[in-house]
Amino acid sequence: MKPILVIADDLTGAAEVGGIAVRYGLSAQIAHTLKQKADVDIEILNTNTRSMNRDHALSHVGSLFTDIDRDRWSWTFLKFDSALRGHIQQEIPFFRALFGMQGVLFCPANPALGRVIQQGMYLVDGIPIADTGFANDPEFPISESAILSLLGAEDWRLLDRMDALRKEYTYVVPAIADNDGLNHWASISPVGHLCAGSAVFFEALLRNRMEERRPATTTGLAERLDHALFICGSNHVSSVNRLNKLNTDDVVYWRKSGEERIVANALREMLMKKGGGVFAIDPTVSADPVAIRHSMAKVIAILNEKCTLRKLIIEGGATASAVLEALQIDALRPIKERAPGVITCEIPTSGLHVTLKPGSYPWTKDLWAF
Repeated sequence: MKPILVIADDLTGAAEVGGIAVRYGLSAQIAHTLKQKADVDIEILNTNTRSMNRDHALSHVGSLFTDIDRDRWSWTFLKFDSALRGHIQQEIPFFRALFGMQGVLFCPANPALGRVIQQGMYLVDGIPIADTGFANDPEFPISESAILSLLGAEDWRLLDRMDALRKEYTYVVPAIADNDGLNHWASISPVGHLCAGSAVFFEALLRNRMEERRPATTTGLAERLDHALFICGSNHVSSVNRLNKLNTDDVVYWRKSGEERIVANALREMLMKKGGGVFAIDPTVSADPVAIRHSMAKVIAILNEKCTLRKLIIEGGATASAVLEALQIDALRPIKERAPGVITCEIPTSGLHVTLKPGSYPWTKDLWAF
């Protein structure tokens, strides 16, 4: 049976899909290239384009599919952020053309997180998204709340009902306000359309297309990840508030580039003394986010030379991608879903376990050890 292909624009989004695979008893692998086939049920490609500028993003995804057999998958899904960050407007037409699809059904809503579409507006917990903390995102600040204005393309259509779909509508966004609406659209997704959107929309599609759900994958991992290094690369307000409650000896802050070895030594001392701790961006520091995450990744690479890292918990997809690149990690196997979007993966080539969490998702009580 052919595997499913999921294309995600950042690592935590890819991991979230991996967690769904675990929940449904399916094998999955997250990788940064499609050159080598993986013997799994779901191949998850992390393009990491959300961390690139628009022009680089499109040239990068084009290079990933050079000399690749596009018929090797049973179906394909495009995973994008449910807060609508990323190069969505540019990437969706690119992939529609790449796979030769008639149209695209894009469902970004995630009702479980309060992210829904009502009266043409994209809401987060009942508040227009442009009036939430997502308006202050350092790379993709949200300035519009009307869903069609957010997408910024004239050829998109917002539909309340499937029977309103016309052949000439190439790009369609369903007005999904709850889980019933999400499941309804997943059950009647039109033939010839490429499906895209949130992880929960992918799960709804998977549930409708699987012949039989398998028992969830289980592992011997302890529920609590003590003796781990937490790497917090998100500036989301909930993350900043949580960091402010830490004891000073439980955290080492990144403040500027050029101090990577000093910071790595401080982290090593903290780990030797306490067994675990937090590495985070100083909330008072303002700097280029790309420079920050690459500097933080360099710190972790230096630290890994000084001591063997066994458990990393990384918040923020762009930060996670930079850290894994610095550690020369090319593939991950999801092995445990700790909460929706919070996934523990093993590195096939080492004993390292990496838990990934989107910056805007809440911490679970069993995971945050402070």
